[in-house]
Amino acid sequence: MKILVTGSSGQLGSTTVKHLKAYGHQVWGIDIAASATTNELIDITNKDAVETLCHGFDAIIHTAAVHGKHYELNYPREIFIDVNIKGTLNLLNACVKNGITQFLYTSTTSIYGSALVDDAKAVWVDELLPEQPRDIYDITKQTTEQLCKDFFYKEGLQASVYRVGRFLPEADSLKINHRLYRGLDERDGAEALRLALAAKFTDFEVFNISSGSPFGRADLVALKHFPREVILQYYPEAKDIYQNKNWDFPKSIDRVYVCDKAKQQLGYRPKYTFEYLLHQP
Repeated sequence: MKILVTGSSGQLGSTTVKHLKAYGHQVWGIDIAASATTNELIDITNKDAVETLCHGFDAIIHTAAVHGKHYELNYPREIFIDVNIKGTLNLLNACVKNGITQFLYTSTTSIYGSALVDDAKAVWVDELLPEQPRDIYDITKQTTEQLCKDFFYKEGLQASVYRVGRFLPEADSLKINHRLYRGLDERDGAEALRLALAAKFTDFEVFNISSGSPFGRADLVALKHFPREVILQYYPEAKDIYQNKNWDFPKSIDRVYVCDKAKQQLGYRPKYTFEYLLHQP
């Protein structure tokens, strides 16, 4: 397939470019920042440039966005709206105009917002959890998901959404803890997107993409208040490993990201999980 990847200089975008090329796809990366995985500097808010660029592709994987970290840096709302909503709309329109049949949109688990908060127990985060945006970043991602849905049903575009978990640079102790319940390795994210290219949907679909979790619904109360004990039930060897590596167990786990739908419908099998990190030398 000939695939356009937006945000190709970013962490997920660059990994996706390299991963797809390794599987024999023709990939063209665009971004506003130069990198080894970016072929062309294009601003997706430039409608004419996007329409011209998109000729001849089979699919677009859209990872470019103004992110939550930019919200923390006090970026104005206009930038979120221009890039996340208008930029995505430009790409969706370009798909229709140029006969591109697939559009994979990377959204965020942050979209669940206030629904992630429960003082009594950890929250079970599957795709049925209501979206309750908390800030302009969440609002724009929710709006753009709805744009994808509109184009799926009204334009016949195979648009689908992938709500990715956390993959920020962080200390090893925090990283391994996040892989237990809310994290994602970008290599697993890239594989989920590759698998999704082979899917054909009869209805608009949204998928959580994370490293998965060993926990079940019966663990939710204990995870909120006594996570160490629950972790050791599943991984008794973690006690010595954490001690030897000077890692700290989480004091509370507030959510459990569930990616069962992606496993069932896409054949997604995350590799770089908590267990993978736990047993790394």
